[in-house]
Amino acid sequence: MSDRLRGLWLGYLLRGLLAFALAIGVLFWPSATVELLVWLLGVFAILNGSAGLFGAYQARMPGSYWVPGWLSLGVGAMLLFWPGVSVHLLFLILGIWATFQGAALWLMARQAAEDDPDRGMLNGVGVVAVLVGVVLIFWPGTGAVAISWVIAALALLAGCTLIYMALHLRSARQGISRLRD
Repeated sequence: MSDRLRGLWLGYLLRGLLAFALAIGVLFWPSATVELLVWLLGVFAILNGSAGLFGAYQARMPGSYWVPGWLSLGVGAMLLFWPGVSVHLLFLILGIWATFQGAALWLMARQAAEDDPDRGMLNGVGVVAVLVGVVLIFWPGTGAVAISWVIAALALLAGCTLIYMALHLRSARQGISRLRD
């Protein structure tokens, strides 16, 4: 049992340290993080489109079943061959969407009854969504950095959790070793 715990705690410790390294890399090279995400999304879109076309061909389904496959292949090619334009276009679309969603929430809050408990939340979320949308439209690089910060924060949280677990497993291992002696 002690040997198993030794392997476990070392594994958790290494994984935690790797998560910290990922977080540091993402914080110091946010553009590389976004480029990798765009590349992975492009590969996924190409594979997804290929699978869709293969399925439509195998099922002998003409017409609209081919459209999603070809569209996915086109999006995948755009993401892979024009990643810079793709990221800016992606953030522009997200910005427009967030702006319209925020405006809709803000209008719903204005139309809600004065004593509605959700009115304040709708209003606040709507205003924040509009602000995020405007930032994504006019300063798309900021959106890329923000996404990198979220990834870094999650990696740091994972690293802390894994190291915490490693230290507790190490403590349990030492406790078991003392009981044997």
